[in-house]
Amino acid sequence: GHPKLVICDEPTSSLDVSVQAAILNLLLDLQKEYDIAMIFISHDLSVIRFFSDYVAVMYLGKVCEIGPAEAVYSPPYHPYTEALLSAVPILDSSAKQKRIIRLGGMVPSALNPPSGCYFHTRCPRKLGDICEEQDPPRQIAGKEHYIYCHIPLKELCKMEAVVTFAKNTKGNS
Repeated sequence: GHPKLVICDEPTSSLDVSVQAAILNLLLDLQKEYDIAMIFISHDLSVIRFFSDYVAVMYLGKVCEIGPAEAVYSPPYHPYTEALLSAVPILDSSAKQKRIIRLGGMVPSALNPPSGCYFHTRCPRKLGDICEEQDPPRQIAGKEHYIYCHIPLKELCKMEAVVTFAKNTKGNS
């Protein structure tokens, strides 16, 4: 039989754009033909958006935002998601990046992560001691969309989009 799940760990990294497209199209064809679930692990946000129904953004191995792809790619964002979307080139021709967020601070060790929110050492929106001392609470940002952050959701909702898309370009829509 065919697998029910395929895990794709950086399947297109360091490949020429035309080869990337061929690999992605092959994976989409296999997914549709054999009804295969796929988990994509990637730093390439354009691949993630193209391929995924559901996205988890992780920092040092901890989920900081999770939800339907379309929700994660638009505000409200976790501050790390916001920084990622602003800084990583998105090859989608419909995408328009509005600003770039440069993160300061030191990247902590994944073997010895900081207490509280793992992102607090680099977060441009850090609230203070609460971020350093307590794990961030899960906030419901929408249907199946969760953000783990001490910043109140009403404040996260005031964020301006860092990237906008003219249309849905997901491959399996």
